[in-house]
Amino acid sequence: MRFLALLVAGLVLAGCASTAERQADEAKRRQIIDTNIQLATGYLQNGQVEYAKERLDRALQIDAYHSQANNMMALLQWRLKDYEAADRHFRRALDVDTDNPEAQNNYGVFLCERGRIDQAETWFKRAIENPYYRTPAIANQNAGLCLNKRGDRSAAESYFREALKIDPRLPPSLYQMALISFESKRALAARGFIQRYFEVGEDNPETLLLAVRIERALKNKDAEASYAVRLRGKYPGSPEAEQLNRMAAGGKR
Repeated sequence: MRFLALLVAGLVLAGCASTAERQADEAKRRQIIDTNIQLATGYLQNGQVEYAKERLDRALQIDAYHSQANNMMALLQWRLKDYEAADRHFRRALDVDTDNPEAQNNYGVFLCERGRIDQAETWFKRAIENPYYRTPAIANQNAGLCLNKRGDRSAAESYFREALKIDPRLPPSLYQMALISFESKRALAARGFIQRYFEVGEDNPETLLLAVRIERALKNKDAEASYAVRLRGKYPGSPEAEQLNRMAAGGKR
């Protein structure tokens, strides 16, 4: 009986050791995948697409259904303009982990670029409502930009406003709100948004021309002239500078 008890105990101990080994192997496997994804992300950000693909291929060889690896491969294939492969990897990433917030937002941007705006909005909403998403302001902003492409200004404005509630310093949302307000004959509100934009974002021909038009609508000649000088001085050959010259010649907004 004592021998039997010792034998059973030995089997239990062996089982524990086997489980511990499996857990250690799994942890090592996950670490290798994560390392390859991190390296691929860096390569992709630096434009080193071939190296990024090598790393993602390694990660997917270990686990073909790893959500984040598929999300990154989708971004890479998108950059290579292999839209079918990009769509396939996005869908696989979300099939494996429906609540992957980065994949939700990225797939929304991809679908919007492909003209599938209704589907894109669905994924943006999922990212916005995802409690694990650290930057819901970005998903709101992306949804606004997407719906703007379709001319749905009212819905776009709602998304931009929500984005600015979360992060009041988002330059693209501030610019879009300035533009929407100006086009909706709300010049004073437009001024507020464009001024906030210049506090946090860099000027460019587009934003400076909008500022000129806003101040002209408000009949503030000094502010209009100041923005016009900046536009002509910094971007003399831009289409916006040419448009400004035509406006000055014709007296048009």
